[in-house]
Amino acid sequence: MSGIVLGMGFWILATLVIPLIALTVLRDRGNTISYSTLLFIHLNRIPSKFLPGGVWQTVARAYDMNSLGISRRDISLVVLHENSYSILLAALISTLGIYLLDSNALYSKFALALFIGSLLTIPTAFVFRKRSFILSISAYTKLTLVCACFWMAAMAAFYSYMSSIPLIAASYKPLLMVVHYLFSYVVGFVSIFAPQGIGVFEVVVAELADLDMPFTQVVILVAGFRVLIFLSDIVSWAIYMLLRSTGKIGEIPTN
Repeated sequence: MSGIVLGMGFWILATLVIPLIALTVLRDRGNTISYSTLLFIHLNRIPSKFLPGGVWQTVARAYDMNSLGISRRDISLVVLHENSYSILLAALISTLGIYLLDSNALYSKFALALFIGSLLTIPTAFVFRKRSFILSISAYTKLTLVCACFWMAAMAAFYSYMSSIPLIAASYKPLLMVVHYLFSYVVGFVSIFAPQGIGVFEVVVAELADLDMPFTQVVILVAGFRVLIFLSDIVSWAIYMLLRSTGKIGEIPTN
């Protein structure tokens, strides 16, 4: 139980980090919006995260930001960097990690190929050298740090949850576990036929883990992490709503 509670705490921490991506992009674009405003927008729109399709929280947040006077182009840049930049970083770390740590030779070679492929996507950014698409070097430095902090919190949440299951904790190396989590998240994200990677993420983790347990059982146990995320998000949203209703924090400002 302590591992589950700790995992929820780490995921809530990751939730607090997410708005920093939008803040970094918008500040670099000359907007004066505050972190607290972006955080409140994110927390207020958490319920829409669980609507079918998996994109409605992003849509709702974009609407809120636009109502504050932020241009559609800047909002598009926020969405682009929240997804592509963080996923690219996760892909680089996870594929390199699997290559270095996984004892399965086939997985290691495949991961190395994907790592090189991920590196080769970086120069494509220069195709968009127009100022309207490229941020400053300092902004990308900050984005790298922010995304790294988010993934560390997310990996810690996954590790805390998985380590609370004795059968898994006994035979799954911690470092390999979090690397597999990152890679499986990336695969689930790019699987456009599976909203939020549902099903894909769990199957990839179970396949990579190669535990001495029935495959289906591992998939079901990994799927439990989604329940932890759901509970963590509800707790975050409930705390925000409670503070707002008691006047501890104000309403989201409008333009």
